[in-house]
Amino acid sequence: MEFSEFISHGREQGRQLRPAVSYSGSYIATVSLVANTVPHPPASLSRLNNSVNDKDSMPVNFQYKLAIRSIPSLALKRLLLMPVGFTPRFLKWYRPAAAGLPDNNTESESQLDDYIHRIFAADDTGQVCVWDIDGILDRVVTNEIEDLKSVVTIRQLDWGDNVSIKNVCWGRSPDEIMIFSDFGVAVALWSLKTHQCVQLYHPKYTDSHGYSFQPGTRHLTVLSHPVTDDVLTVYGGLLSNLQTLSSVTLTDFYHAKGFKWSPDGRWIAVYDTNTNYQVGIYTPLGALYRVFIMTDIGLGVNSIGWSPAGNLLAVASYDGLIRCLNTWTFTPTVILKHQATIHTKEKVVFVEQPISSKEGHAKYQRVLQYPVNPPKVKSSQTDVPPKTGFSIMAFNKDGSLLVTKYDLIPTTLWIWSLRTLAPVAILVHVRKVKSAEWHPDKQNLLLITCATANAKDDESYENYNLADVGVENDCSIRIWNADWLAPVAIAVPKLTGKTFSNVAEVSWIRSDLRRIDSIDKDAMLDEDTKMILRPKVLISDRRVFAIGYLDDEQETEDDDTKVQRLIDGVQQQEWAEAVTSTCIDDTFADIGQHQRAVPTV
Repeated sequence: MEFSEFISHGREQGRQLRPAVSYSGSYIATVSLVANTVPHPPASLSRLNNSVNDKDSMPVNFQYKLAIRSIPSLALKRLLLMPVGFTPRFLKWYRPAAAGLPDNNTESESQLDDYIHRIFAADDTGQVCVWDIDGILDRVVTNEIEDLKSVVTIRQLDWGDNVSIKNVCWGRSPDEIMIFSDFGVAVALWSLKTHQCVQLYHPKYTDSHGYSFQPGTRHLTVLSHPVTDDVLTVYGGLLSNLQTLSSVTLTDFYHAKGFKWSPDGRWIAVYDTNTNYQVGIYTPLGALYRVFIMTDIGLGVNSIGWSPAGNLLAVASYDGLIRCLNTWTFTPTVILKHQATIHTKEKVVFVEQPISSKEGHAKYQRVLQYPVNPPKVKSSQTDVPPKTGFSIMAFNKDGSLLVTKYDLIPTTLWIWSLRTLAPVAILVHVRKVKSAEWHPDKQNLLLITCATANAKDDESYENYNLADVGVENDCSIRIWNADWLAPVAIAVPKLTGKTFSNVAEVSWIRSDLRRIDSIDKDAMLDEDTKMILRPKVLISDRRVFAIGYLDDEQETEDDDTKVQRLIDGVQQQEWAEAVTSTCIDDTFADIGQHQRAVPTV
């Protein structure tokens, strides 16, 4: 992997605003504090300043700037000053509300929205500033701030002095903003064109568990809790005439944890509390179609997820099983079992090896001697929440692979083939897995991040001691590809003799598809064009960020890669037995048998 230059970015008053990448993969935005030498704010900003600083009438003299850079050159394109006294807490680019299933014949409205470059910064008082990098808002917005063109400032909402803003997000279109209050008071829908505001009361959650958009139609769906029962409501129409299209009271649910639309927009899946195993399948008009109930297990549903094609609904439970329901009868078609001890050789297991010095480099090695005993969390029935759920469950782009992390064995990732109904690979790491993200365009690329050595870890393991894994694993990025012989661990670059200070975020950057389509495939590609075609990763901490460019040409077996054939349905044992040069013992079993003394302070 090659890395770009390091770009410094500030953080606002003790709370980090991480760099934000546009949905199109064209721009990256950062916020930093700048010195303001203006002794008094302009008269047009007096109302804004008073709403932010109501302690006295003294002018506020701090100011933030928004830097917009292009990808992949990281050249500064625009530098925008925020209003004096405005303290940003949220920074988000516009992304389509709900695209639905792809249409190969026509370019849908959501696909066109992929290349709308609008970004907002919001504080916790209801003030939201919106910039349109393409300048579309210049025609529909007038504002009094001379330094800020293409900006809308949304008025402060009258929710009381003690009610702050919990979340701000884009609505059904690039002309709509949603503002969630704290304490479940209300969610406000604000139109950037007409400046109208509509409030919906008693939303149960302020994140994706509590609101969503119907794929295709983008109808807003909100889970609310007005009195005693949860209510699921679908809204449609213009904001000036918002209508309730359907509403269903979830009387049979004890405490709905969330809901998700199917990708084709035909079904709404609602799942119940941890203690009641129940998933209800509703139509867009609110009719109950099916109920999936399990009564023979102690705990309920942990999370749910639809496959990209909408043909499977994955239901993760606290019993270590993921039940994949078909969309005809909504009964289990596939059951994926996660075992704390891996016995069979038909599973391809890679174990990350601990390093013994700061100059070392972590590597994955294949295990051919079984059983394998990954680190297991010491959990009891009194743990709240239980440590036996699934914190990671994600399908790849075409739905052929599913990655899962069972919290009882938090250092292990399972990568399942939904064609063979068996694991393609099991990756056992030294430290707890923090995230696993599929590349948005390349279906076989998986980005993995783990906790660093100096990160606080409250877990204790039955057969594993964190003090026994060496000094530290400075590799913060792990990548698995179905076309490679083994996963790779990549060390983050160093700056002035020090690594990133606890790499805060690592994520894929979506490829700019229109820019790629404009490249002549038959022509000789220069270095800049080759760089554009390579998968990109954003790496950031509190001080700096950089872009990593992945070398996709890792070592592969041949053109007809055996790992790929595993995904397509060929048995795995042939390939697992073919490579014996990297055969190792179970690292974690050895650590459990030979405990070293842990120094006490």
